[in-house]
This record gives sequence, structure tokens and C-alpha cells, in this order.
Amino acid sequence: MGIPISLLNITAFVKILCSIFVVLIAVLAWLAWPVVEKPEAPSLSESITWQGAPPTLTVTDAEEIFKKAFWRRPSPADQIQHAERHEWRDADGLERWQWFLVVSASPELIKYLRDDNAFGLVPASEAPVVTEAPGWFQFKREEVTVLRSRHAGMRLIFSKSDNTLYATDSGRGFTKGAPEPSSTSQGAQPPGRIPSSPPPKP
Repeated sequence: MGIPISLLNITAFVKILCSIFVVLIAVLAWLAWPVVEKPEAPSLSESITWQGAPPTLTVTDAEEIFKKAFWRRPSPADQIQHAERHEWRDADGLERWQWFLVVSASPELIKYLRDDNAFGLVPASEAPVVTEAPGWFQFKREEVTVLRSRHAGMRLIFSKSDNTLYATDSGRGFTKGAPEPSSTSQGAQPPGRIPSSPPPKP
């Protein structure tokens, strides 16, 4: 005895409904994805309290910043965690600059910077309070040792517990040239030339 036609129709209908339901769930999940997706974190530079106007240029090329900071390329063992350079420029060129680095430093880099003291730095009695730093440039002052420049802004901050290095420096751009001297006043004789008129008679 065969299955009643009505039962076959109901089974097919239920299968169709299930298929439609699965498709609807997939479509709703796809549409909801942008809503539940983790929002993109704002740039940490936006949270910096600038002492004056914000920089005209922010550089985040980690390897380039590392090379300018330490005069050498990072080795494969030097893991740059964060890097940022700020520059203030005007029509005459670079006015001011500063950079920040956080590196999981190789033993070779620590030897170069701390033991060999490549930049002629001196020990600091305490960790500096760094202004205009990105949010990621944070350390516990009691858990680091510091080398600083005598006359400039360079600070190398070494973690006492691991190989993390915090580094920063700042400075001014090239000194602008002195203004052009005024032209020689009319009638003045160039040095070494004989006067064009005789001296007055007594």
C-alpha cells in the first residue's frame, strides 16, 4: 500500500520550509556581521595632549624609525612592538621632531645601546615623565633603568624584568640661515680699490 499523496506533499513542504529557514539564518547572520564586528580602535595619537599645535606629519614606518633612531637596521631578533615619529614643518622646513619606540630587543641591541653605550649616554636617577607620548608608551617607573643624553632629548629605558626597551628622542630642525646682509651703501668703495677722487686739500 503506497504512502498517501497528502503526506508526501507535507514532507516536501516541510523540507522546503527548513531550507528557506536555513537560508534566512545565513542571510541575517551576514547582514548582522558589521554590527557585531569589533569597532576599529581609534588612532592612539588622537589621545595625545599636544603642548602646542599637533604635528604636521606622523610617521609609523617602524623599520625606518628604528634606523634613524639607532643608526642601524633591526635584526630579525629585534621585534618592534610600536613605533611613531612626529614632525612639525613650516614653509621653511622642519621645525621640531620627536619619536617613540617600544622594542623586544635582542641581546646584541641591548649590548650596543646599554653596555657599549653607543650614544654616550649617562645614567638617570629616575625614569622621565614623557610628554606628548602615544598611549602605548607606558612603563612602571620603578621597574626600569634609564640612560639619557646630557644635552639632548634621547632617553633609553630598559625593563629590569625582560628585554623590553622603551626609547624616545626629540629635537629641533635645522637652524634657519641668517638674513642676507644689506647691499653695500651707495658711494662706499670696495676694499683694496684706489679712491676715484683725490683727497681734499688742507
